[in-house]
Amino acid sequence: RAIFFRIVWFFHQWWRAARGGDDKEKGDDGAKPDGKTVAGNLVFTMDVFMFNLVLNSTDEYHERRRPAPLAQTVALYAEMVQTLAAMYDSPDGTERMMALGLMDRLFYASEPLDRLPRLFSRWTPGLHSREYLCDLVECSHATWRLLDTNDERCRPPSDGEGGTKRRPKDTVERFNMAASEFDRNGYFLRKFVSNQIVFMYTQLLSRYDVNSAEVN
Repeated sequence: RAIFFRIVWFFHQWWRAARGGDDKEKGDDGAKPDGKTVAGNLVFTMDVFMFNLVLNSTDEYHERRRPAPLAQTVALYAEMVQTLAAMYDSPDGTERMMALGLMDRLFYASEPLDRLPRLFSRWTPGLHSREYLCDLVECSHATWRLLDTNDERCRPPSDGEGGTKRRPKDTVERFNMAASEFDRNGYFLRKFVSNQIVFMYTQLLSRYDVNSAEVN
């Protein structure tokens, strides 16, 4: 399984590096001129089953004390979150719908799949490598950016309708309503503000001589 995760991680990272060059060819709206999908064949690795497999594997590798496969799994999850963010902004409607559905299952469902707080709480100095910690921090920042962006887009207009909630007309409206009701600030304060995480960040930054924009 760890070998499979490494192969999928490689193609996700390769895709992201190649897409960085494609960004120069995009229009003002962020879409590619030819209107193609942004994820391509990687979309077959972006379903609920794959996210379940990856996130459940983080629990399994932690319980079995296997830090190397755990690091590879977290690296893959970080790349999958980056791909999810690209799908969220995709000019292709199918990819956008898939991204909304995955975000709903990961963060907004009654029993979300999200493992980031658990991964942060499990970090132990001296056990995990700097690469693991960098992947974990990068994944968390990509997650927060995605949640912030979606919160701004799904925020209902304050039109003074007496606060009555109307039923969603379709699946997209249901996803948007769930996102608008999500307590983003409470999620951040409850799950990510702790002495443990502050210490973790100081340990990571201490590995670098300067705190430049490239490091961040």
